Amino acid sequence: MKTYYMFGDSLMRGVMPDEAWNYHSSDAIGFEKMQAQYNMKFVNYAMPTFTSERVKMWLTQVMSSHPVPDVAFLECGGNDCDYNWKSICEGRCDYEHRHRVAPQDFKKNYEDMIHLLQEKGAAVTAVIAPPIAIEVYLSYLLKSGVDKDIMSEYVNSVQQMQDEYAEYDDIMRDTAKENGCEILSLRESFLALGDMKAYYSKDGIHPNEAGYALIRGDFEKYFASAAGII
Repeated sequence: MKTYYMFGDSLMRGVMPDEAWNYHSSDAIGFEKMQAQYNMKFVNYAMPTFTSERVKMWLTQVMSSHPVPDVAFLECGGNDCDYNWKSICEGRCDYEHRHRVAPQDFKKNYEDMIHLLQEKGAAVTAVIAPPIAIEVYLSYLLKSGVDKDIMSEYVNSVQQMQDEYAEYDDIMRDTAKENGCEILSLRESFLALGDMKAYYSKDGIHPNEAGYALIRGDFEKYFASAAGII
C-alpha cells in the first residue's frame, strides 16, 4: 500500500467559509473515499493560512520525525502571492514588497522543499492550485475594510492580479520540471469554465462545493492512473 503525504495550505484541507464567515476544513475533495477506493494511505499535513515559508518549516519538522512516504504532494503559492494588505493599509509596505512572499523567495522555498523530500527518498508531485476569482476577491477585500483608494494604488486591473497569480503557478511548474517532479495541475479545469465565480466561496479564494468537485475529479484521474486503472 502506497503512502501519500499532503503538504500545502487551506486548499488541500477543503476549507470553506460559512454564512458567519467562520472557516471550516472538510473532506470536500474526497480524500477519505479515494484512499479506500484506490487502496492507498493518505496523511494530510496541509495547514490553512501557511505560506511557503511556513510550509517549509512544517515539512522539515514532519520529515525529521515521521516515516518517509512513497509520494509527497506539495501545494502552495496562493498565500505567497497574496498582497500583505494589513501592512499596506497601515502604510508599512511599498509596492515592490506587496506580496506576502516575493517570487524569488517563493521559488527558493519550493525548491528547498522538493530537495528535502527527494533526499529523504520520497517522490514529489507538485500540485498547481486553481486560479482565484479576482473580482470576487477584490470585492471581498473592500467589504473587509481595505480602502478603495489604497487598493487602486496597488491594483491596476483584474488582469494584473491574474497575471501575478499565474506567475507563481508558473514558478511552481518550472521548478517542478527542473527537479524531475510529477505535476498535477488543478488550473485547467477552472480556466475551461470561462466564468469561474459560481465555483468559489464568497471570498473569491476558496472553492465552494462545486469548485471542490472539480478538484476531486482531477485527483481521481491522478489516483486512477497511479493505481493502473486508466
